[in-house]
Amino acid sequence: MNLTRYIYSGPQSAASLRVGDKRELFEAQLYPGKPVELPADHEYTQVLIALKHLKPAPPVSEPVNPAAAGSSETRKGAKANGS
Repeated sequence: MNLTRYIYSGPQSAASLRVGDKRELFEAQLYPGKPVELPADHEYTQVLIALKHLKPAPPVSEPVNPAAAGSSETRKGAKANGS
């Protein structure tokens, strides 16, 4: 099963889908304005696209230096030294 990342814009919802040759259960929570991964070739996904409730999500980029992301210099709301 290949999942595609979308941005959902419909009402808050949940879906239980049968996917693949073995008809395995796939569950998804759908929140307005949030990303969701769904099987692109599933009928339910196609209906949400037709209703304009799904748009392709922009690619996710990895931080260049993950170690710097946790330093106090880059954290939002971190206190300066000596305060």
